[in-house]
Amino acid sequence: MLTSEMSQSKPNIPIGEQLRQQRVEVLGKGLREMARLLGVTPAHLTDVEKGRRSPSEELLCKIAKEYGLEQAVLRSGWHKADTVVEEVATQDETTAEKVPQFLRTARNLSPAQWDQLIRQADRLSNAKKSGGGRSGE
Repeated sequence: MLTSEMSQSKPNIPIGEQLRQQRVEVLGKGLREMARLLGVTPAHLTDVEKGRRSPSEELLCKIAKEYGLEQAVLRSGWHKADTVVEEVATQDETTAEKVPQFLRTARNLSPAQWDQLIRQADRLSNAKKSGGGRSGE
C-alpha cells in the first residue's frame, strides 16, 4: 500500500526527512511508537531519519511495511539495490561482466522502456528454457 504523500521520492528532500514527515504528518505516530513497531531503539530510528545511518535490508523492508511505502522509493533514497541485483550480477563470470555494462546502457530509460525491456528479457528467458534460443544469445 502506498500513500499519496510519498508515492514517489521527493528529490530535494533527504529520504530520512521524508520518513519523518510520513511518520508524523501522515501516520501520526511518535518516534518511540514507530521505533517499537520496527523493533529498533528510538535513537536508532532518529539516526536513520537524520541521515546518520542507513538501514539494514531487514529494517528497510520493515520501514516499507510500517510506513506504507514502496521499497523502490526507499532503496532509491538510500542507494541500496535489492539483494537480487547482487545475486544475479555475481552468479557467474558472464553476468559479472555483462550486468554492469547492461545497466550503464539502460541508465536513462523511461518507465515504459523499462517495461518493454523486461518483457523482452522474459521472452528471451522463456525461449531459452524451451530450447528456442539461438546459439550465441
